Amino acid sequence: MTATLAAPPPAPAVVDSGSGGAPARRAVLRWAWRLFRREWRQQILVLQLLTLAVLATVLGAGVVTSTPPPTRAGFGTADHLVQVDGPAVASEVARLRQHFGTVDVIDEQPLATGATDAARVRAQDPAGAYGKSMLALVAGRYPAGPAEVAMTRSLAATYQLRVGDVWHGPLGDQRVVGLVENPQNLLDTFALVQPGLLTAPARATVLFDATAESLAGFAFPAGEQPRTPSVNDGLDPTLVVLSAAIFGLLFVGLVATAGFSVLAQRRLRALGMLSSLGATDRHIRLVLIANGAVVGLVAAVTGALLGVAAWLGYRPRLETVTHHRIAWAALPWWLVSAAMALAVVTAVLAARRPARAAARISVVGALSARPVRPRAAHRSAIPGLALLAGGLAMEAFSGGLGNGPASNTKLQLGGLLGTSIGLLLVAPACVTLLGTVARRAPAVTRLALRDLARYRARSGAALAAVSFAVFIAMVVGLIAGARFADVLDYAGPNLPADEMLIHPPSTDPDPGVPHRIEKGTPAQPDPAVVQAAATGAAQAVGSGNVLPLLATDGTLVQGMRGDPGTIYLATPELLRHYGIDPAAVDADSDLLTSRSGLDKLAGAEVVTEGPTNEIELKSPKIQRFAALPAGASEPNLLLTEHGLAAFDNQTHAGGWLVTADHTLTATQINAARQIAVAAGMTVETKSQAPSLGELRTWATAAGVLLALAVLAMTVGLIRSETARDLVTLTAIGAGRRTRRSLTSITAGTLAMMGALLGTAVAYLLTIALFRSQLSERLGHAPWPDLAAVLIGLPATAAVVSWLLAGREPRALSRTPLD
Repeated sequence: MTATLAAPPPAPAVVDSGSGGAPARRAVLRWAWRLFRREWRQQILVLQLLTLAVLATVLGAGVVTSTPPPTRAGFGTADHLVQVDGPAVASEVARLRQHFGTVDVIDEQPLATGATDAARVRAQDPAGAYGKSMLALVAGRYPAGPAEVAMTRSLAATYQLRVGDVWHGPLGDQRVVGLVENPQNLLDTFALVQPGLLTAPARATVLFDATAESLAGFAFPAGEQPRTPSVNDGLDPTLVVLSAAIFGLLFVGLVATAGFSVLAQRRLRALGMLSSLGATDRHIRLVLIANGAVVGLVAAVTGALLGVAAWLGYRPRLETVTHHRIAWAALPWWLVSAAMALAVVTAVLAARRPARAAARISVVGALSARPVRPRAAHRSAIPGLALLAGGLAMEAFSGGLGNGPASNTKLQLGGLLGTSIGLLLVAPACVTLLGTVARRAPAVTRLALRDLARYRARSGAALAAVSFAVFIAMVVGLIAGARFADVLDYAGPNLPADEMLIHPPSTDPDPGVPHRIEKGTPAQPDPAVVQAAATGAAQAVGSGNVLPLLATDGTLVQGMRGDPGTIYLATPELLRHYGIDPAAVDADSDLLTSRSGLDKLAGAEVVTEGPTNEIELKSPKIQRFAALPAGASEPNLLLTEHGLAAFDNQTHAGGWLVTADHTLTATQINAARQIAVAAGMTVETKSQAPSLGELRTWATAAGVLLALAVLAMTVGLIRSETARDLVTLTAIGAGRRTRRSLTSITAGTLAMMGALLGTAVAYLLTIALFRSQLSERLGHAPWPDLAAVLIGLPATAAVVSWLLAGREPRALSRTPLD
């Protein structure tokens, strides 16, 4: 009998006993999720910052991409537009219709309202072939006969009319049957009448579709060339938002790194217990990285939802600001998805470094929960300095801001990115300098500075975050200041709230200038009537102070960058109005101004173009008087009698400046407008343009508050990690004052270093941008803002830390057993 051996059973699947396989990873991930649910309050700052970054990106994406006017504004759905002016409107429209077939004609005549914004009577078919998107019904209905009219809200408010009222307009009495608007341009002010009602329109806008062949076969008269919708060939707004999101997430990543580091320190015992049960270094890293991913995912989803909700709530306000309708779904959804992904990546990368550090700790060290002795950092600042220098060089060769085609926007954006990253890399290296400073400092200061150097993983990230917050705030203030300081392209608020500027009647026959339809081009008005209307408008606002202004046809040029403003004549009455003795004006002065820096310009010219020649006043002598006003529309650039004689030019009525002893109300302004419109004049009052002080104040306040929030978290982390040292100090007799001093010096030092570093880099960036215009752009330092950052921020941080550090920490009375 032959015995046979049975085949051996199949070998079991090989299991990696060193890593535990997928079950071990699932167990570690579940534990990481439970830790997040239990300790989410310790991560609330990181969650809030990441959520805020995503929210701001989503809202910013909607605002930036929706702020520019629609590319087809004025074209409706057509791809070509021709505007025909003059008496040959009907014949030209007939030629266009015959050649191109289907066209949509919009007839217009100017309408006087008394406001500086032009208004028109418009004849348009609401069901036109191409202009449907240029009309929207707000209330009521469209006009259906010659005795009916529909108005925009602004025009109805000007005439104080409602639906159902009768308008005594230039076409006779017409009943208002509806309120309308142009969704592509909410500033478009018009009265809509039935098509064909304007028998002799001043302008006709013809919309049509055309090919290159059909355009080539049509003879357009001079000045009537077709236009096409504009194409944005500049920097994509979504790229700007994405860059801003990257900047913000870099800042959040620095704070998140510090937050995950202290969380790893708090979990040392649990991590040590996990290691003693067989978890590998990879499992330990996975715990913290998974926690970071959960934090990032929760923040991304929450931030996106809040961002969409904020966008839906802000969209109506944005429509009012941008003056065109915006669809609720007009968000770049790819950018929203990218922001959410970046938030998760930022949280994972921020958690990875603490995770690697925690995995290197021995089991015994982790179970004892003793703080790990910081390793010496030999990281070089050379990469950061190289990026910083490269970014500043890119800004220097970008052409500067506000120089039109000479400015390279992409180079400026790349320079800003390089400068920001360079600052973030250089800042942590500055912490190592504190060890050298601490050697000669008093005992308490020495301990505080050495703690900053020992725990540089937290203090370095915090210093970078504080520097970045100060840097952004100062850059905003400096660039805004440089823009407002451009004396050749004057900007800022136009008038104070208690002033009104009455503009004289215009004799410009251009259809854009408002005048009554039945009178055609306005004749020269009677000066007595005009003066009486100016006086009546002043009385309507409760003022008897009416100052006549004389203007010249000249303009100041020196490599013109914009509109330098109207040049008025320096009459004795005008000088005395501002408290200036006419005798104080030098006999050889040509121009008087309040604009700082204008008196230092060399080689400037005052130029006027006549019918056949150009009159110049080269290198005028400019005298500065601080008592003159500073508003963009106020008389702050005056030509003296000496300059007028040298200029060989004539003056004309420049308007009337009305000054009241109170803020003008809407009712008073409307009454003045009605009086002015009867004489063909317009009135100008305070606009909503922000002042330089408002821009700087908001930017500085935002930067300081953000820096203080970062300091509060960082100081708390560092003090919690030095709790054992604090126990030792208390045992040898240190009291509450010592605790206060340690905390105050820690916060004040970080705030001072961040303020100095951020301000220095901001000034270097601004100098690089305006290197060819430093004297006029940066001639006056923003001392209040500098004092708020360089003195107020460190002082506030130190004082608040001193006040909040008086309570005895729990570690002094409840020390955990080792």
